[in-house]
Amino acid sequence: MNRRDHIQALAAGILAGCLGAPSAWAQGLSGRTLRFLVGYPVGGVADFIARACTEGLGTSTGATVVVENRPGAAGNIAMEAVARATPDGSLLGMFGNLQVTMNPHVPQLALKGVDPMRSLVPVIALADMILMLAVSPQFGVKTLDQFMAKAKEQGPKVRFGLAGIGTPHHMAALLLQKHAGLDMTLVPYKGGPPMMADAAGGHLDAVFTTLPVGGPMVAAGKLTWIATVPATPIPSLPGLPALAPLLNGETVPTGNTVFAPAGTPNAVLVELHDALRKLLDTPALVARLRANGLEPLNIPRQALAQHLRDESAYMKDFLAKVKIDFST
Repeated sequence: MNRRDHIQALAAGILAGCLGAPSAWAQGLSGRTLRFLVGYPVGGVADFIARACTEGLGTSTGATVVVENRPGAAGNIAMEAVARATPDGSLLGMFGNLQVTMNPHVPQLALKGVDPMRSLVPVIALADMILMLAVSPQFGVKTLDQFMAKAKEQGPKVRFGLAGIGTPHHMAALLLQKHAGLDMTLVPYKGGPPMMADAAGGHLDAVFTTLPVGGPMVAAGKLTWIATVPATPIPSLPGLPALAPLLNGETVPTGNTVFAPAGTPNAVLVELHDALRKLLDTPALVARLRANGLEPLNIPRQALAQHLRDESAYMKDFLAKVKIDFST
């Protein structure tokens, strides 16, 4: 059973109880201001997921919804702000699961005095992003096989962009280097948009990105898709090969989740969860996410909490074995 099937199995067992929980939050969401912090810049995939999944929240609940970008420090600036916030449901975070489950195990990324596994509580998972490999036309390849051959031949001359240190993009690049025997130069950026600007300008040879971020540049002829990372088909791009068989069974966590500060009353968490779940159940949002290479997750927070604990243990073990240098 793969990780996503495991999550769904956990979710199925508790779904009825989770959805049926009554809210004791007297004021409810109506009239409140809900701020969602995103740790990466406007225009990146995290920003897209946060805005797409909260777009109808104000209309459905009567709340004022604000998505605020606080990029920097591998997402830690936003994550620390939420972890230290008053636990009343007014300040939330939309973070990649990897920020929460990996960063504490990496000295260069760990927050001082804040353990996100203890300082944050998951509300609901929103979507998995499907990472894709794109190359610059100037690199002179059009297929995955051609890319692998040229990357092995040129070694450190190949400039491979990273959307940030400790991101799924970074992990995928490290796994590709490890299992394919590559020695590319990894170039970190503070988010996807500045990385993509350099990629479009021919200053990078290849990047991992996503359909909503890279799609417009592919359409403009500035990048070319040559592979997906997982073996998850994208309807609009049939026939792209997957890198998954090259990664020896190792996976890159790509989930994105809404978190609240630890200590937030259960009634608040339930109401926030139920409001977001209703949005994620709408066919229009599901279609919009999938059209942009994102897979809706929509997992109840009790199942998600266990998944995050499992993922944290997996990442701790993985990092101990591979000894990754995160100063890159």
